[in-house]
Amino acid sequence: METAARFVDARRLLLAGAIGLTLWLGATFLWHVTYRQGISLAVIMFLDQDFPALLGGLLLLTLAAPFAGGMGLRLPAPRARIIVPLILLFGLVAWAGHYWLFQNYAISRDEEVARFAAAYMREGLFARPIPVEWEPYRRAIMPEFFSPFGAADYWTAAYLPVNSAIQAMFWQLGDPNMAGPALLIAGLFALWRVALHLFPTRPDAVWVTMLLALSSAQLWVTAMTPYAMTGHFALNMVWLALVLRGGVVGHVSAGAVALVAAGLHQWHFPPIFIAPFILWMLLARRWKAAAFHVIVLVAIVVVWAKLWPGFLVEILGPPSDIRPSAGVADKVGSLFERLGDRWQPLVNLSRFAAWNNILMVPLATLGVFAMQWRRAIKGQEIALPLALGCFAGCVLALAQGYGWGFRYAHGFIGPFCLLAGLGWARFRPAAMRPIFIGVAVTLMASAFLVWRTHVFVAPYAASHRMIDASQADVVLVDPRGGLYVTDLVRGRDGVPGRPMVMNLAMLTLDQVDQLCEKYVVELFDRAEFRPLGVPLARWNLGRMDALRAHMKEVGCDKPVLPPLPETMEDAFNASGDVL
Repeated sequence: METAARFVDARRLLLAGAIGLTLWLGATFLWHVTYRQGISLAVIMFLDQDFPALLGGLLLLTLAAPFAGGMGLRLPAPRARIIVPLILLFGLVAWAGHYWLFQNYAISRDEEVARFAAAYMREGLFARPIPVEWEPYRRAIMPEFFSPFGAADYWTAAYLPVNSAIQAMFWQLGDPNMAGPALLIAGLFALWRVALHLFPTRPDAVWVTMLLALSSAQLWVTAMTPYAMTGHFALNMVWLALVLRGGVVGHVSAGAVALVAAGLHQWHFPPIFIAPFILWMLLARRWKAAAFHVIVLVAIVVVWAKLWPGFLVEILGPPSDIRPSAGVADKVGSLFERLGDRWQPLVNLSRFAAWNNILMVPLATLGVFAMQWRRAIKGQEIALPLALGCFAGCVLALAQGYGWGFRYAHGFIGPFCLLAGLGWARFRPAAMRPIFIGVAVTLMASAFLVWRTHVFVAPYAASHRMIDASQADVVLVDPRGGLYVTDLVRGRDGVPGRPMVMNLAMLTLDQVDQLCEKYVVELFDRAEFRPLGVPLARWNLGRMDALRAHMKEVGCDKPVLPPLPETMEDAFNASGDVL
C-alpha cells in the first residue's frame, strides 16, 4: 500500500477521538439516565462499569494528546516467533480468567444452557432424558432457553449445537473452559494472517491491527465464558483468511467454515458477516465466487433452519410446552420485533467502545475515509465489505442482557481492527507513539472493568456454591427481591441432580406440597442471597406470598444454610474474625 502524502496529526487524532466518544457518551447518559428512557440490565452495567471507564479513559486520552507526536518505540517485524507466543499468552490469560475473574461460574442463562448441552453431548446424547419423577417439575428445573422439541420427555438447549459440541470436545480432553481460549487463539492467529495479506509493506499497520485486538477486553474476557461469540469472532476471521487465500481450496474451505459457524448458536449471525463480501465479489465481477457463497448461505438456512429442527423432531418428538421458534419466518419476525422493542444503540455501542481499545473506533473511521470510492464500486477496496459488516453489526444494537462489551457486535471486532489498520496505513506514518498511548489508556480502563466485573459476578458465584453445597434433595429458589436470581436455577456442571434446583415461581401449590411430602426441601431466597451481595430488584407476586405462607404453615420453609467450616481457620473467616 502506498504511503499518503498527507498524514493526520497524532494530537488531532487523539483529540478528535476523545471528542467523538465524549459526545456519544453524553448522549447515552442523557437518554438512559437523565431522561430514564429504556432502563435495563445493560444500563445498570453501563453505569457501574462502562461510564466510569470511558470517562476516565477519555480524560487520560485528552491529557496525553499533546505528547502523541514522535516515533515511540520501534517494534520488530510482526513475525510468527513474536506474534504466536503473544497470542498464546492471551489465550492462557483467558483460560485463567475463567477461574479467577468468573470464579468458575457462568453467570447468564445463555452460558449455562450452552454448558448444559455440552454436558449431555459429552455423554453421547442429543438431549437429556427427564427422569420420570421430575417430569411434572420440568419447567421449574429448566425455566427458559429450552428447545420445544420433545420437551415433555427431554431437556434440550434452545441453541444450535456447535458451540456446545466444541465445549464437549474440550471437556473430553480435560477442561471445557479451554474452548473459549482456544477459539480466541485461532481467531487472533487468523486476524494476523489477514493483516499480513492486507499490509505486506506496512508492518506498523499489522502491529496496529494486532495491538487493537490484543488490548480488547471484550475479546479476552468473553473468551473466559461459554458464550458462542468467541466462536463467531474466530470463525469469521478464519473465513476471511480463507477467502483472501483464494482458489478452489480457499473458497470451499471458507464455505465449510461458514456452515459450521452458523451452527454455533443462531444461524443468522454468519450471513450478516458474509453478505457484504458477496457484494464485494459481485462488484469485482467475480461471479463464480459470489455464486458459490450465495449457495453457502442457502445451505446454512436449509441445514440449520430446516434439517436440524426436522432431525430433532425425528429423534425427540414433536414440539410441546412452547411453540417452535427455529424456522426462518420465526427468526426474521423475532428480529424485527426486537428491533422495534429492544433497540438500544446508545447504551450498547457505548459498552462496545468501553470494552475495546479506545482508538479502535476513531481509527476504523479513518479506514472508512481511506476508501477510494471509484475503486470501491469496482470491488477493489476490501474496506467496503469490512465497513458494511461493521455498520450492520452496530445497527442491530438489540438489548443483549448480560455481556462484557456488546457481544452482538463481537464477530465484527476483527473487521473493526482491520479497518483501523487500513486507516493507519493511509493516514499515519510509522510512528507508533499514539498507539502505545491508546493501549496504555485502554489497559487502565480494562483493569477497572475487570475489577467491576469480578465484583458483579462474585455474589452470584457465592450463591451458586451455597446452593450446590446443600444436602437437601430439592432447593427451591424464590427469586423475588434479587436481580436475575432465577439464573441460579441450574445443575452442577450442566447436569441437574441432587440438590435438584427449581424456580419456586413456576410451581403450583399442589406441586410444592408433593415435593415437601416426598423430599427434603430447602429454600433459597433474599434472606440468603442479599447478604452475599446480589443486587436488589423489585419483583412482587401476590401468588408467591400465599405460597410462602402455606409453606411456613406446613413447616416446609427451611432455608439453605452455608456448609459448616471444616477447619478452625475457616470458622474464623466465616465469622469475620469476631470470635
